[in-house]
Amino acid sequence: MWKKVVLNFLILIGVLVISNYVYTKWFFEDDLKKNSDIIQIVRELPKETEIVYVAESSNITYRMDDLDKRKISEFIGDYYPGIQVSDLTKAASHAGIYKVLLEQIPKESKVKIVIITLNLRSFNAQWIYSNLETALQKSVVLLKNNPPLVNRFLLSFKAYDIKTDKERQAQIISYWKSAKFKTQHLPYKNVIEWDRFMAQKGILDSSGRYDTILTPLACSYIKTYAFELDTLSNIRIKDFDKIIKLAKQRGWNLVFNLLPENLEQADRLVGKELVQMIERNAEILKKYYSNKGVVVVDNLHLVKDDQFIDRDFPTEHYAEQGRKAIAEQVSKSLKCWYGSYYKTPIYTTIPKTTLLNTCENSEIWNQRQTITTEKSYSGTKSSLYYGENPYCITLEYPIGRVSDSLKNKLTISFWYLQNSDSEASLIIESIKFNQYHLTNQYSITNSNSKKGIWEFYSTTIELGDSMKNADVLKIFLYNPTGEKKYVDDFYVNFQ
Repeated sequence: MWKKVVLNFLILIGVLVISNYVYTKWFFEDDLKKNSDIIQIVRELPKETEIVYVAESSNITYRMDDLDKRKISEFIGDYYPGIQVSDLTKAASHAGIYKVLLEQIPKESKVKIVIITLNLRSFNAQWIYSNLETALQKSVVLLKNNPPLVNRFLLSFKAYDIKTDKERQAQIISYWKSAKFKTQHLPYKNVIEWDRFMAQKGILDSSGRYDTILTPLACSYIKTYAFELDTLSNIRIKDFDKIIKLAKQRGWNLVFNLLPENLEQADRLVGKELVQMIERNAEILKKYYSNKGVVVVDNLHLVKDDQFIDRDFPTEHYAEQGRKAIAEQVSKSLKCWYGSYYKTPIYTTIPKTTLLNTCENSEIWNQRQTITTEKSYSGTKSSLYYGENPYCITLEYPIGRVSDSLKNKLTISFWYLQNSDSEASLIIESIKFNQYHLTNQYSITNSNSKKGIWEFYSTTIELGDSMKNADVLKIFLYNPTGEKKYVDDFYVNFQ
């Protein structure tokens, strides 16, 4: 009898092994593309990468009038021109997601240093129980450290943290009620009471009236930062601890970048009690992780109020000078490993009035994901725009900083390639913050266009008042069709 049981068991194991092999070889990749496209972030890491910067949206968010709209990670790379610095950036992600991504880095990679954003907000109830969590957890199920077929079953049976928005909100409120303030003497016992007090009292405007904009913002600050960090129970602490363990296994040096928070606005809207709570939590993190051998770069107070982009909700999104300041401090912390490579970059603050993008990394424009080696007019690259990327490389320029004497005319030229007369347009958007957003559209396609060869387009436009007085001009080509179109050597001149 027992022989039959053993035989059946061995047959079952064999079937599972074969099934896992078949699934892995012929079906797993398609499932990854459909359900876990986050893996592409890791797969796109250059092979020469030695320093990896892991972050949420703080790395990639910029202000429209920034001259240099690059990532924090790219600014760090400026300090180490001889070292490949790359990033793993996923908006709204946290240490739990970072850990799964880091596990996907091949063991034979050249990575030596991993820099991770230590975002205070990610330790609060709103982020831990965010309604984005279900989608995030689903995106990494297939990447778990299990046989691929097992992960596919977990995905099929929804064996991950899946809750409705209503259930998530209930978790947040429950936490706010139960997490009583202990280490700081306040007239409120928890977030609920403090938030209610602020909402009723309100922020008063210059005329002494209840401010309907600043009061909700003050309440947001309370709900975001009014918590006392417990290193024994906070799930985010456990996520970072797992990353530390992984780094030791891989031989990586770890750097935690404690991100700046807008303490000026927090103090102005709520008061010193909230600022002290933020600072206390930051100190707890610094001490806790420094004791575990991690280099913690304290940037909490680094960025001034005017460099925070979002004004209606607390975030870690910084304008150009804020991102550069963070990059400088993080870069200095790497000197103990790469001191001989360190070089202070020189940045210009004077806007150029003549710009040329050859798609060979000669200029810092947006929509760089459209750069391709499929076709080119000069060099080896061009911008491919169609389908899900209907906009080509885009100049987003702070014309508000350009001298009035150079705001009369705008000359635009480029080389373009297309295979039919299907519609394509040159778009110029004039943006005056909080006042207007106007669009001018110019067709670049006509019946005389030559098919399948590179053609030259040039136009000179008289700048009207809406363009002259704008804060930002956006200039790009738009292709609403599914047909591939290419552009190269994009030239813009203010005169």
